This record gives sequence, structure tokens and C-alpha cells, in this order.
Amino acid sequence: MNLNSNVSQIIILVAIGLAGAIAIIPYSLALRGEITLKPIMIVLSVVQSLILLSAASIVGLLANRSLGLIIKSDPGKLIIAVLIGLAAGFLVIGIEKFIFSSRLPEALVEAGNASLPLWKRFLACFYGGITEEILMRWFLLSGILWLLTRFLHGPANETVAAAFWIANILVAILFGLGHLPATKMLTELTPLIVSRALILNGIAGLIFGWVFWKYGLAAAMVSHFCADIVLHIIGPVLSRIG
Repeated sequence: MNLNSNVSQIIILVAIGLAGAIAIIPYSLALRGEITLKPIMIVLSVVQSLILLSAASIVGLLANRSLGLIIKSDPGKLIIAVLIGLAAGFLVIGIEKFIFSSRLPEALVEAGNASLPLWKRFLACFYGGITEEILMRWFLLSGILWLLTRFLHGPANETVAAAFWIANILVAILFGLGHLPATKMLTELTPLIVSRALILNGIAGLIFGWVFWKYGLAAAMVSHFCADIVLHIIGPVLSRIG
């Protein structure tokens, strides 16, 4: 892989990741009950995302070049990723409905049922599908996996597979914990709320990590985006109908 190709991939990842970070702003403001955000805060947020995504894209590229993981995915694999993402979304909704929904504090229930415009919900899906996948899978999962393969010893295939699942579980846990700050703005972080974040987001994170491992980053992005479409759009629409 030549230098120009590396630079092009980094630029593309940073650009689409930054677009996802900007796209979620209307949704985040609506959840917090804010109408506008000071321009300086938007600029600082964009600059922060730019720095973080640049570092994540570069480190991820170096790690994945060693691991043999890829960005692009074949069309057939993207179709599989769509189906997996939809299934993951409905799985999370099912667990939420039958295990957690009756025990949640009113503030969290009201936030979930908030009548947010569909266009804001739709834009938020790009953050999860693109930005979070670059940060969580391309950077964090690959980085941890690369480190683990340096220290674990044994048959090559078994070592890499074991390292992947250790890394995937760790990142899934971090993925779940990463959703707690937003939850904390709505309600107190009780053991139930923390468990809910770890279980729901952790299961989804494990699935997206596996898709990335098997089919590439693009497939993980598509899978995550489709899951978010179920969670942010299809699920709320169905609940209103019901």
C-alpha cells in the first residue's frame, strides 16, 4: 500500500467521521432541550472531533495494515451486514422492552418517547454508523487486538481468534460505558441504568465488532447504521402506532 493510498484513506475516514459528528448535533440538542448552541461551542466540538478522528484513523490504519483488516467490503457482504444490523436493532429493542422498560426512571422513559423530528433521528444514525465505528472498531478494537497479538503465544489462528474476542469484549464494555455520560444528563446512574447500558450497547458492540472482523469496516458501518435506524426511527414509530 503506497503513501498516497494511505493518505487518501485517512482523509476519507476523517471526513466522513467528522460529518457524522456534525450530523448528531441537532439530535443531541433536542434531547437536552436546547434550541441552539453557541457558535464557539460548535467550533470547539468540531475541532475536538477532527483531532480525535485524525489520530484514530492513523493509528487504526497502522494496526490494521499489520492485522490484515480492511475498510472496503464486497456488495454481498454489505447485504449481510444490513440484515445483521436490522436484527441487532430489534434484539436490543426486545431486551429493552421485556427486561428494562418497566424498571426505568420516568425521565429516561420520557426521553425515549420524545417526539423528536425524524430528520434529527435519521442524522443521528450517521454518527453511530460512521463516527463511532471509526473510533471504536477501526481504532480501539484494532489497537487492542494488535497489542494482544504481540503478547499472546500459540498456534497463529487460535492466538488471533482468542485475541480478537478479548479485544471485542473489552471494546464492547467501553462502548456501553461510553453511552453513560449522555444518560447521566437525563437521570441518576443507578446499578440498573449502568447494567442496561452495558448489556444493550455491549451486545450491539459485540455484533458490530464481529462484522468488522469478518467483513471489514464498511460492513460494520452499514450494520451499525441499520441498527440505529431500527432504534431511532422504526422502534419509536412502531411504539406510537402501538
